[in-house]
Amino acid sequence: MEQTVSAHSASPRLLHYRSHYRVYFVALLTLSGFVLSFWGHRLSYSRLPEVYTDYSVELWCSIAYFFSFAIFYFSWLRSRLNRSIQVYQDHLCIHNLAKTENISFNEIESVGIVCWSVFYFKMKDGLKHYFSSSLERIDYVWEGIYQARPDLLSVDQYEHFRTKLIQYDHHQKRKEWFFRHKLVDLVNWIILPLVFLISTYTIQSREVLIHQEGMYFFRLVMYSALVLLLTTLFFSIILKKFVFDKKIAIQISREAGDKLRDIEFEGVILQRSKLMQFATVCFALGLIVRSDMNLFSLTKIKEDITSFNLKSGHTVVIDNRYNCLACKFSVKDGDLIMFGKGVLGQVMAIEGEMVGQISQDRKGRIIASENIQEVPSGHVAIKLGNQNEIVMIRLQDLIGKIQK
Repeated sequence: MEQTVSAHSASPRLLHYRSHYRVYFVALLTLSGFVLSFWGHRLSYSRLPEVYTDYSVELWCSIAYFFSFAIFYFSWLRSRLNRSIQVYQDHLCIHNLAKTENISFNEIESVGIVCWSVFYFKMKDGLKHYFSSSLERIDYVWEGIYQARPDLLSVDQYEHFRTKLIQYDHHQKRKEWFFRHKLVDLVNWIILPLVFLISTYTIQSREVLIHQEGMYFFRLVMYSALVLLLTTLFFSIILKKFVFDKKIAIQISREAGDKLRDIEFEGVILQRSKLMQFATVCFALGLIVRSDMNLFSLTKIKEDITSFNLKSGHTVVIDNRYNCLACKFSVKDGDLIMFGKGVLGQVMAIEGEMVGQISQDRKGRIIASENIQEVPSGHVAIKLGNQNEIVMIRLQDLIGKIQK
């Protein structure tokens, strides 16, 4: 005798939260390690009060980052890493570690859509339960509530948002196997940045003296990472909106609700997009080298410097190429220079020249120069802002020229 089994008699599969959320967590921990290493490096050379004076903004940004990270992890991410949901005919069963919570569909007062793939169930007691595409196959939850309580949703509303949920689910799934094209990803994410670092250093070191190599390579790494992340985000959005989402919408409307992924098609499109990304990254990194973009930085004036006509709070551009003599980007008399720990000054003389302070008598007449001395080799004479003092600064301590 043939035995039939109801589709709902067996326990439904567990809907887990995305595995790449663990990758996000590891990435945040890695970033935290870089931030801590930076401050450890600074504190190994200077005391905390000095570091705070020079890097107060950066320090508060770091504190804000760790504070946000802690809130994000303990209030949201931690529960998702160990949470799963089962959808039954009349309720949802939420598993969170050793705890289990049941949400009866009959106790739901209304259903609301927030944005994108985020929606919620409002219970009769006022409590709200939120769901999004961070949960795999989130459309099962949406279908479950509609089948149990069709009075809560119109057909058009149900179908339209169901398509969106499937699109977001497939988009999240593609993230999980984004690095399946190992050879292309190896070139894009490892070989290309290394070639960029080596070639940029080789080209720029011919024209510019690189005194702080650690900071120099740190900037190059940040530029390459930023370009890679931005191009990845750009192509990801383009493919989702104009390729994969349209294909899913057509597939669901034409094939009686079929929502299966075309793995082969997605693989081919992603591989081609990565090749296009490779070309785009090469072009962007080439522009950085061509324009010496990594050799410019910004700084904010901490206090008024009337002698240099600089106002407190004003942001200026520092051209870090100007840190040498007798080279393509030589510092000259009169140049405004940043040196040391963010100190500003004006070049008065270069090595081998004579320099001294000039004073005036009570009637404003110039008196002969005082403290005349020759600028030592490998140094420049710099007048400090808002002071008459002239100091001898090593070329290795020059950071760059101020571009007003």
